[in-house]
Amino acid sequence: PFLGNLLSVNPETVLDTFQEYRRKYGEVFSLITGSKTLVVISGYDTLREIFIKHGDVTSERPDIFITREVGKFKGVATSSGALWKEHRTFSLNTLREFGFGKRSLETRIIEEIEVFVQEIQSKKGEPFNIHSLINVCISNIMCSITFGKRYDHDDKKFLSLLNSINQNLSNENVMFVATVLPFIRYIPGDPFRIKKVLRNVDKVENHLRQLVEEHEQIYDENNLRDYVDVFLKKMKSERNNPNTTFDEDQLLKIVGELFVAGTETTSTAIRWFCLFMIRHPEVQEKMRNEINDVIGTSRFPSLEDKQNLPYCEAVIHETLRIGTIAPLSVPHGLASDLKFNGFTIPKDALLIPNLYSVFFDEKIFPDPYDFKPERFLDEKGNLKNTDKVLAFSLGRRVCLGEALARMELFLFVTSLIQRFTLEAGDIKNIPSEKGTMGITYAPKDFVLKAVPT
Repeated sequence: PFLGNLLSVNPETVLDTFQEYRRKYGEVFSLITGSKTLVVISGYDTLREIFIKHGDVTSERPDIFITREVGKFKGVATSSGALWKEHRTFSLNTLREFGFGKRSLETRIIEEIEVFVQEIQSKKGEPFNIHSLINVCISNIMCSITFGKRYDHDDKKFLSLLNSINQNLSNENVMFVATVLPFIRYIPGDPFRIKKVLRNVDKVENHLRQLVEEHEQIYDENNLRDYVDVFLKKMKSERNNPNTTFDEDQLLKIVGELFVAGTETTSTAIRWFCLFMIRHPEVQEKMRNEINDVIGTSRFPSLEDKQNLPYCEAVIHETLRIGTIAPLSVPHGLASDLKFNGFTIPKDALLIPNLYSVFFDEKIFPDPYDFKPERFLDEKGNLKNTDKVLAFSLGRRVCLGEALARMELFLFVTSLIQRFTLEAGDIKNIPSEKGTMGITYAPKDFVLKAVPT
């Protein structure tokens, strides 16, 4: 069925609206908006069929504001076709190599967690907002993978880069409006903040360009330290190939994507975790007991402990499910028209993967609005049903950084609960489980107390 104007779909209520449309119209429905047809795909089986079975047709990126004006159809997240395939493969292999490479990735993460824990200890149980601390820590891990170095938390250059990225993420509705009504960017003045977003994109790229140039000065092809080094080596080896896609623009786009996607999503997941722990102290207690039984308090948790901490793992899955970080993923495009269940999805449609529809599907997750980690444990206490939590999307466009994000999440949240009891910073103002829809679905800002255990 074709529904009217998408402007009746408010970004704040879009998830509930799509749930209602799904009940009314089924797993696939379309909305006509301005010059675009949006086709929303809901339900676990239908999502798998469209994006996995028909993945050869449905894995493009559409021509929309974020891919054209922000991504310039470069990078990995906003490119399509041969360029996307080549660079996704290269990036995955390079990131695996830094396996992540000379110093194992786990060591880098734990190094950052030590700073994280010290910063929290310095608050001495007083209320504070953990948002920027988490952001800086997660960005620093991304820095060490891409640029081979971490920054002090008060480094002006580093904080300025993060600030430019965060400003764009808080202008998220701009992306939404510019996607469905592309002509608004030509309106005089800047009533929708579109020019501001594009200025910030340039600012971020200039920061990254400086970092790459500094890197080139100390580049040594016999000692590849990080992602940028490996890319520079490939660039130099293809210098005489007129058709090469390995150039500085492509490098800057990919590094920018790694920062934005790699910081905001994991940081948001950790903030949701903190919020749920404040609201469910009994879950926090059970996690701490499991951690104490398996690890004690003399060392930080490590990835080897993961298999022995099924309850902690269940809590992380429940956080990803109910926190639903990227509920509508990123729009997909089509390589050609697609015949599906008797009707045709046109090549120029935007496909919206409605991951939220799976997370809150009562058939898969009974009482979906209740925070219940036990739903992921069988009677023997082993993990089950975790494949239904499509937090990193699915198909060929599945998140490039999934393995890293899962490592960070596990190590950060277990280290946090091992050392601190999280409480509301303001008893009269317990943080709400209702988030706000932007680039990610994130909790509203809140303060907490972290009391050393």
